[in-house]
Amino acid sequence: MGKEASLNELRISNEEYEALTKCQPEVRYQYTLKRIADTETMWLVGDKNSFAIQPFGKERLLPIWSSKEYAQAFCMKENADCVSIAITLDSFEESVIDYICKEELLLNVFPTIQEPVGKIVGLNTFAEDLSEILEDYK
Repeated sequence: MGKEASLNELRISNEEYEALTKCQPEVRYQYTLKRIADTETMWLVGDKNSFAIQPFGKERLLPIWSSKEYAQAFCMKENADCVSIAITLDSFEESVIDYICKEELLLNVFPTIQEPVGKIVGLNTFAEDLSEILEDYK
């Protein structure tokens, strides 16, 4: 599992929370990429030993979000033992990418309680899209 990161935690208002949960998956995806680039942190859910994986047909999905609030809201719906987990970009590269590849997972970017399937992308697509946005920060 990745290292906890609280220094770069994104705080969002109730208004922003409500507005984004009503957006289409593509809008939430672009928002998530930008916020991850801003904070160099993403959020996953799981328990003390593993990340939560969503079944989706024959696929298995690893849900990710840009902030703790969205991850926690999803956690509450899925499992009371579930916790939100902050992952730095460094930790994502060092350990989570290997886990995603080993488990043959797709990423479910910014699912919501109302729409449990956000934008589903492969690791390569996610990495390329995030890299493009990170280039703008240099």
